[in-house]
Amino acid sequence: MAHPAPNESREPVGESVGATARAPVGLAALTGHDDFLLELGEVLDGRASVHPAESIDTALDHLRTERGGQILAIDARDRPQLRADVERAHQQAPHAVILVFTDVGAEKSVVAAVKGTPVFAILPLPIEPDKTAAVLSTAITDALQQTAPLRTAATQPERMTLLQNPSPASSTAAAPSDDAPNRRTRQHLLLAGGAAALAAAGVAAGIFLLRGNGAASSPKVSAHSRAHLLPAAHAVAAARPGPAVDTSIVQGRVEDLLVKASRAMFARDFTAPKGANALVYYRSVLAVDPKNGEALDGLRRVSHVLISRFQDAIAHSHYNAAALALATLRLAEPTDPHLGSFGIELSSALVNQALVGQHLDAVPPLIAEAAHSGVPAAQIEAWQTQLASLQNTQQLNTIAQQIARRISANRLIGAASAASALARLRVLAPSAAVTQSAAHSLVSVLLTQARQAGLAGRADVESQWLAAARANGATAQALAAVRQQITDQHAQAQREQLKQFLASARARLAAGALIPPAHDNAAHYLKLISAAHPDARTAAAAERLREELAAALVARAEAAARNGQRAAAEAELTAALRWGASVTALQAARKVLATPPKPTDTQLAAVARQLRRTHYVSPSYPQRALSQHIAGEVTVQYIVDKSGRTRALQVISATPPDVFNRAALDAIRRWRYAPPRFQGTPVEVPVRTMIRFVLPN
Repeated sequence: MAHPAPNESREPVGESVGATARAPVGLAALTGHDDFLLELGEVLDGRASVHPAESIDTALDHLRTERGGQILAIDARDRPQLRADVERAHQQAPHAVILVFTDVGAEKSVVAAVKGTPVFAILPLPIEPDKTAAVLSTAITDALQQTAPLRTAATQPERMTLLQNPSPASSTAAAPSDDAPNRRTRQHLLLAGGAAALAAAGVAAGIFLLRGNGAASSPKVSAHSRAHLLPAAHAVAAARPGPAVDTSIVQGRVEDLLVKASRAMFARDFTAPKGANALVYYRSVLAVDPKNGEALDGLRRVSHVLISRFQDAIAHSHYNAAALALATLRLAEPTDPHLGSFGIELSSALVNQALVGQHLDAVPPLIAEAAHSGVPAAQIEAWQTQLASLQNTQQLNTIAQQIARRISANRLIGAASAASALARLRVLAPSAAVTQSAAHSLVSVLLTQARQAGLAGRADVESQWLAAARANGATAQALAAVRQQITDQHAQAQREQLKQFLASARARLAAGALIPPAHDNAAHYLKLISAAHPDARTAAAAERLREELAAALVARAEAAARNGQRAAAEAELTAALRWGASVTALQAARKVLATPPKPTDTQLAAVARQLRRTHYVSPSYPQRALSQHIAGEVTVQYIVDKSGRTRALQVISATPPDVFNRAALDAIRRWRYAPPRFQGTPVEVPVRTMIRFVLPN
């Protein structure tokens, strides 16, 4: 699975180790392939700033603006005029280290094309990170050594040496030439600075190193042979500018110069101020009179002062002051017996200081200077071993930091990722503590990604992250632990969800939301519980709720039946049956449903309005009321029974009281009606009527 990476562009490639530091080497990449730039930046890891270029002119423009070391990397796939490009680059940027990249299988034809040119190495495509990194390390060191102070006129093309299957003849030294010191410098850098990395990467497989003689094909060089491979003395001096020694000579009479020298000695102006000190005056005398005893004696006294200064500066680790004192001592007393031991002491101190401070780029020329100062070969060998170890440690730490940055940027797997950097680290130092720590960090993040995907229910993504963790060193126990954590957290989440479902089901039962509304009723939540395969305890609680739901549905069916809502009652009973209502409860509900519904008062009133009287008896006007000319009215309430007879007669009101009551009741008792019915069933209907008694005209 490829992890998404940040967008790539045709801008300078390579991660910077420091936040604002500029890489000391500029690399112009002549290519039209973005993947080549990406892979190259990955391998360089910030050790050089990469400038993409699609033409040789653009590449050379980049190199001309580079103040540090210069490297030109040419993608041969895009360069039909490869040799012409190489020759032009060497002509206009003679100090650039030239690397050529080409497809596997095309190396020999490319070697033939650039034969006789100053190409440093030919490397295969696609880039093999570890092998290419080793060669680039050597090329970077070479480029740094070829900076302006070290550069002389462009050297003649050197004899190419093939590192694949070197023949015995290839290990012999090349014949001396005018550029031998420069070539020896490059050979030393390859052997001392890059030997460990080249050996670790197996650089001989598929890589052609074209600079230097055949000795470069063997990274194992004896202590005896190391010394003559170090840079020449003048190259070392140019690499590290010497102290500013006052070498001036002043004109004047010997007597006057000696007087000035004596005064300077008294004033302790032994070597300063410039042009007016004892050393200048005594040397000026000897320039006129080489055997002047007073001047010779004065220089010896100045030399004693310089010896004391050197020893004091060394004791206090003031190496610049020590170097000035030593250089001045060489000027004052070229035959002083201390010069040799002082040179060794200062060179050794500078090398040790650079090693302790881990200023590794400065160490090779300092070691070379120490060798020319007479430091024993065994010490040189020890320093070179220490340097190789520190370079290896530095490289490992750089890759480990890169892994940490990529983990922070969530670039975990795929191209230019933490996993790809870890693979390089494992090739270089599989058992180192830094490798183990980086692997642990990456695996931890990969397992976290797997855990998050698993908890989110993305099983396919979980499997991919677990596979990535396994590929990067996760143990079977760690993988099993993650899977168990996912299982446990899923179970815990399910338990919490089931609790919520139970609570919702209870609340909806209490609110009477048995079936509707959709997705928020008791039946819905009970279905969710059943689908989740609950444990025994939850299943028992859900079963009790099912029983309550069935009982509530039966009760609602009975209520609907009593209200004459037969369709609603049938629906409720069907739902009750589905949710497990008992046979007894269902039978009782069916009886209620079979019983004719009792009409409501409103319904009875409607039946009463439709009553049809079949026999009427007119009430008799009471004689007493008639004789007294009394009129009135009586309101009577009564019930028409199922047969149509009247019963339960009751006077509600009468005006005047008790005058017409009996006459009204006697008449109503003899009234008959057609039997009243409600929905086809005979019923008793309450009736209220008013009878008026009006006097005849």
